Amino acid sequence: MRIPLYIDFNGKNVLVIGGGGVGASRARKFMEAGANVRVISIEFSEELSNLDVELVKGDARDKELLEEHLKWCDLVTVAVPDTGLNEKIIELARKHKALVNLANDAEKTEVVVPFEGEIEGIKFAVTTEGKSGVVARIVRDRIAEMLGDDEETLNLLKAMDYLKKYMKENEVPVRVRMKMYFAISSDGGFRKLVSEGRVEEAKRYAIEFLEDFMKGKREIKDDAVKINF
Repeated sequence: MRIPLYIDFNGKNVLVIGGGGVGASRARKFMEAGANVRVISIEFSEELSNLDVELVKGDARDKELLEEHLKWCDLVTVAVPDTGLNEKIIELARKHKALVNLANDAEKTEVVVPFEGEIEGIKFAVTTEGKSGVVARIVRDRIAEMLGDDEETLNLLKAMDYLKKYMKENEVPVRVRMKMYFAISSDGGFRKLVSEGRVEEAKRYAIEFLEDFMKGKREIKDDAVKINF
């Protein structure tokens, strides 16, 4: 079963097999994430030739060539229409502990590359796992539109982010921080300020809420905490 993860690819090695449009798209995505990208293909699209990636002219069906570059990579993405190489690539990738993204086989791929978006620091990714890329794009765009129009949630993010950083900088214990996240986010006074767009006042309210709790002037029920350590 696949689970969604966000992984920092800065400095990691990515091998792309295929020099066409899909290969260029994958190469650009990982390059922009800070990865070292190498592309193996007999021919390269103009787009790929203009990217800051390493191009290796060769046939991936050459086992020695393929294994040489699979030793180097952390992830290999297969971006050719022909699925005939997939099993060999999976076998060699496992041998060299590299992850596999099969752009040509949504069912067998180990890693899914979703359609992603970001609104004011809220990141989201959508995939139909091969059923329809068109639908995945539509869903991504609808999520972006919904978040873009949801001023209250974006204001809540700003206020909660401020509180989190404040507590970490002031070395507030983890258990207290967890209590505060749930307690303040459900507090009527805090949420009213957020909903009215009074973010700076909401930040001050949250800090006063925290200080009152730390001084024993305010109680927070333990059942408000959903995470145990």
